[in-house]
Amino acid sequence: MRTDTMLFAKDVVATSRWYQDFLGMQSGHGGSEFEMLMDGDTLLLELHEIDADHDHGVATGNPLGHGVIVFVHVEDPDAALNRARELGIEVVSDLQYNQQARMTEFTVRDPNGYAICVCKSDWG
Repeated sequence: MRTDTMLFAKDVVATSRWYQDFLGMQSGHGGSEFEMLMDGDTLLLELHEIDADHDHGVATGNPLGHGVIVFVHVEDPDAALNRARELGIEVVSDLQYNQQARMTEFTVRDPNGYAICVCKSDWG
């Protein structure tokens, strides 16, 4: 079993560029209404323009990012945090070890307000 995550975005192109610049994801589709962000052949994240006609039946009147945390697993969270700081990205929770989850993590906000927890787990 697996899941895919799709986030609504005000500006798909700018949001895609943010994920590419910050985390090194690659564009797998591209476009102003829909994007597939990849790591090689692996789909990591989908972006969908909030005002596009097809919204999968999801009401988009609520603030973006409310109640959602996206976990992105990386090999080097220290390097990712340094990259976030270089890019002037808002860090909302500094690098720490989460004993309960058994992972090193920090959290940023993406351009649409989603909390992005960048982490490396001890459990694989």
